[in-house]
Amino acid sequence: MNSIHPANEWLAMHDTFYRKHRIYQMQWAELDLSKFRVAASSFGGPIALFRDDRQLLEAGSGPLLDSAIRVYSASGNLIGKIEYDGLHIAAFSWNAREQLLCVQEDGNVRVFSLDDSHQASFSLGPEAKEKGIIDVRFWDQGLVALTGDYRFVYVNDIGEPKPKMLANAHITEMPHSWTIVPPHLTLSHHVEVLVSVGATILSIDAAGVQDQLLDQGPYVCISVSPNGRLVSLCSDRNCVQVVSMDFQRSFSEYHHEQPGDVPVEIAWCGSDAAVVNFSSQVLLVGPFGETLSFPHDTLAHLVQEPDGVRIFGALEHSFLCKVGAESKSVFQIGSTSPSALLYDALESMRQHSSRADEIVRSIRDEMPAAVDTCIAAAGAEPIVEYQQSLLRAASLGKSFLAMYNGDKLVDMCRSLRVINCLASYDVGIPATLMQFQSLPFEEWVQRLLNRNKHQLALHVCRYMEEPSDQVYIHWACAKIRASSTLDDDALYRVLRERLDHLQPAGISSYVDIAEVANTCGYQRLAIKLLQHEPRAANQVPLLISMGQEEAAMAEAIRSGDSDLVYFVIFHLFKAMPLADFFQVIGRTKVAGQLFEKYCIDQDAPVLEDYYFQDDAFAKSARLILIENLGERDVAKLVANLKVALKMLHNDKSAALETHAMDTQIKLLQTQHQLEQDTPGHIFVGLPLNQTLALCLTLGNYSRASKLRNEYKVPERRYYWIKLHALVVRRDWAELARLANAKKSPIGYRPFVDECIQALQYQEAAKYITRCEPPSERATLYLKIGFYHEAAQAAAASKDVDTLRQIRSAARDPTLQHDVALMIDQITSRS
Repeated sequence: MNSIHPANEWLAMHDTFYRKHRIYQMQWAELDLSKFRVAASSFGGPIALFRDDRQLLEAGSGPLLDSAIRVYSASGNLIGKIEYDGLHIAAFSWNAREQLLCVQEDGNVRVFSLDDSHQASFSLGPEAKEKGIIDVRFWDQGLVALTGDYRFVYVNDIGEPKPKMLANAHITEMPHSWTIVPPHLTLSHHVEVLVSVGATILSIDAAGVQDQLLDQGPYVCISVSPNGRLVSLCSDRNCVQVVSMDFQRSFSEYHHEQPGDVPVEIAWCGSDAAVVNFSSQVLLVGPFGETLSFPHDTLAHLVQEPDGVRIFGALEHSFLCKVGAESKSVFQIGSTSPSALLYDALESMRQHSSRADEIVRSIRDEMPAAVDTCIAAAGAEPIVEYQQSLLRAASLGKSFLAMYNGDKLVDMCRSLRVINCLASYDVGIPATLMQFQSLPFEEWVQRLLNRNKHQLALHVCRYMEEPSDQVYIHWACAKIRASSTLDDDALYRVLRERLDHLQPAGISSYVDIAEVANTCGYQRLAIKLLQHEPRAANQVPLLISMGQEEAAMAEAIRSGDSDLVYFVIFHLFKAMPLADFFQVIGRTKVAGQLFEKYCIDQDAPVLEDYYFQDDAFAKSARLILIENLGERDVAKLVANLKVALKMLHNDKSAALETHAMDTQIKLLQTQHQLEQDTPGHIFVGLPLNQTLALCLTLGNYSRASKLRNEYKVPERRYYWIKLHALVVRRDWAELARLANAKKSPIGYRPFVDECIQALQYQEAAKYITRCEPPSERATLYLKIGFYHEAAQAAAASKDVDTLRQIRSAARDPTLQHDVALMIDQITSRS
């Protein structure tokens, strides 16, 4: 193995080892970084260089000294260029999505994507614009800016920027240094700012200002540990301190005695060691005050990572981190741990030595732990050759175990293969295993796509058995942006051919591609692509933004989602003149019906205009009728109904409704007259049957008869109404006249039932003899307690069962004897 042994790069500090490993030899041809302002992204992200306009430079001193922002990979390869035409930049940095945030001195913030596919901007507010911005600090989701009057303005979420001011600390001069405590590290979950003023530090948040009462300042560098528990400070006298977050305890202190060495920046290597970048060296200060020094000849920059610090300059890029327990267990000189012995056994096997068998036998009981340790050490090892050796050692140990789940080994192999691929010079994303596992896999794929590494991203997705829709969508969008010579049809064929053949199942969504096509001026292409979009909820908003309202309406209706149809309807209502809106809605039955339903539910007056324009006379009449349901002014009600009747006359298909409306108007007029004739009684609003019943109940028989003839009430219905009314009125004479006038069209059983219900048994008995069939008469007599009549009726119809009921119910012994004789006579004859 030609690579240097891992332990040779280790440097001891107390009982801990640290390792500074060179990742790359920079490919940017030894740029003089002192002439640039630098912003480097974490997680092995890109490096942005912008000419430092605060320096006076010789004209024509280099092709890179222009106003453009150049973006390099971590290996120094140029991967992008942003033509910046804005005002002077106060500060710039990368966020977690690899977007470059440029904060201008006038308070405007511009956001650039690495692949130039997204640009946005927002303002930090009127105070920032008036006073100007002089410095900025960033975290993954937001930023804090220092204004010209030394106030702090912050934005919690770049995606939804809402600038707010922190408390006024009444600072009157430029702070010596300042840093932020991100919201996820504070107890209040709001951003805090640590500001070095005079000899102390002020802690500022939105609620107030707290003086930490320090006396060893001013501090020219401040940094908060990744876990938010410690703060590292470097004073202007080169005194480095590590204190608790509440500034109540001091954990370590180191005085850097080298004259002329000026502190540039400070970062953290993990959560227990501070890294100070001086002008001539990088100094690692441990938790107990010990130090490690890493000299450099050219200007160096620090990039804080979750598990270490990246250090890059004009010549090389290195990673400084703490050596893990698993690596120490395997590679530490003199280690006799099971994992170290297993690793030695692999070396012995390579040399065909019998000692390998002896080693394996000696650690057989501890073999599972040795395998796990070798796998973990492989994940922490940056040198590929040693990764392979450690994994082979783990595989060797696994072969001696009857029961061992090999998924951990397989997963580690797959992860390391992807990590090594990302770290190659042409990609330039040097991520460690911890960093790789800290972000979702989709984020790493997106980082490849940001660099237009579509083929590699596709291979990585397939290798990791992850969905590759993200890759195809990004490729299609990039293809559209780059295709300036193809027309819509040709570009559509190119996209469909690749999307159909590279992935037979197709991609899950076309809306993102269609949106890019529309933005780039390929509207016809966008419409064609949207035809393949399976979710109407994605299609409809984009079709609307493209001005394809009718197509959007058709897709919304086809989806069967009423909410989506309403979304289109409301958009059209706001965007179109009312007349045009009515025409569009009227052409689609479903949309018209939903619009009507909404207007009826909300009592919207616009529905009347819609019916009028659509010549919907019957619906207009119905609307008038609904609006007047509670109207008590008869004259006004009749007038409105006459308007509705006039509308119905214009609709030949509404003959039935026209007749009903005409009849209703006449009835209302009649009811109004009845109310005048019989004060104290309400007729208006009653149905015709109830109107007749009320007239009969009041004894107005002639008026009821006139109403019956006028409105052609059927005879059977009229008999039922009058029968009930007369019983309620107790007008038995009129009831008799009704029964005797002619043969009753409803029979006489209803007369009997109504009288029985009114407890008028004598009156009921008058009509029982006229009930048909005769067999029912005995039962009816029995029901009202007329036992003699019941016995005679039962005997006449030879109803033995009813006779027996009468004998049981009767209390007269004579009647009981007569009924018994009747029963005997009937039974003897049969």
